[in-house]
Amino acid sequence: MNSTLKSTLKYFTILALVLAMGMSVWLLPEPIKKEKEQPITPPIDAKDEAGRYIQQASENFFYHEFDKAIGNYKKAITVYKKLGKFKKAAQVFESIGDLYKFRRNLKESEKYYKLAMENHRKNQDSLGEARAMNLAGDLYMERKNFPPAGDWYKKGLDLVRNDPPHLIKALLLENMGHYFWKTNNVPEAILQFTQARDTFSALKNQMGYDHMSAVLNKLQTGQSHGHSIPDGGHI
Repeated sequence: MNSTLKSTLKYFTILALVLAMGMSVWLLPEPIKKEKEQPITPPIDAKDEAGRYIQQASENFFYHEFDKAIGNYKKAITVYKKLGKFKKAAQVFESIGDLYKFRRNLKESEKYYKLAMENHRKNQDSLGEARAMNLAGDLYMERKNFPPAGDWYKKGLDLVRNDPPHLIKALLLENMGHYFWKTNNVPEAILQFTQARDTFSALKNQMGYDHMSAVLNKLQTGQSHGHSIPDGGHI
């Protein structure tokens, strides 16, 4: 296989992994941040050992070789931990959690999200820890198991509630809003969605702002007219 074809294959396997795993409720443009987040998938033909393991895991996922993918992710984690790169290790733990989520293994998925939280904590990265908590919340929310979903969203939000506006904070506020909507606490849902809308506004994230405005209009119109509002459907 020539080098051009090999690079092309790696590109599409990485693209397939990004599309298949780790999605939030809906896609949003990434705002400018003080510290730019580095992608978990390294550049094609990465020179570092951990990067090569992650690339191999991406190819394994593309071919549905899930156990091999997990094995290569774990090898990358071992390398990152030896180097003291806990943020990178935490991101790979999140990827393993996403993979188990894709395989509908809730128990293992949550286990690896918790390991991601632990490593974000070691790195004193409250935003990263909150993101992993948001992923754990989504795991339960998507299965309509609302109590643990709400618990995880609340824990994540408590970590970043007093932080400046950030996409992770906005998504947690939105998800808390959906949790309260699903559990028929419309006044609290309106409060959370309002804070989410204001956070998206501060980030100049037009898509997020418009979406929250539409949700709030639906909820507030239903309340003012005395209508029964369907619980928590995304619009």
